[in-house]
Amino acid sequence: MPPRFSVDFNELLECDLVMLSQTDLREDINGSSVLLVEGLPVEVQEENLYDDGTYEVLFARGVVEANSTGTWSHVKWCCRFDTDDFSEIADQ
Repeated sequence: MPPRFSVDFNELLECDLVMLSQTDLREDINGSSVLLVEGLPVEVQEENLYDDGTYEVLFARGVVEANSTGTWSHVKWCCRFDTDDFSEIADQ
């Protein structure tokens, strides 16, 4: 199972590219340190709890990619995800 990371899908650099890390090491959702390298398969998720009590988890699978967008130069690594695989998880 690939490592899963918490992300903010409001931090999209492209329609299928989300910011992942400023450094080579990043903790996954279980607290384990993961060395990020180009092409590493990963899962990303965003958890939201709304004022009305609604809870959602947005989820996608993708691969680690160096930030080559020319923007947000402090971000070293991103996740390129398959927009067809982007989903909401009802219950975890």
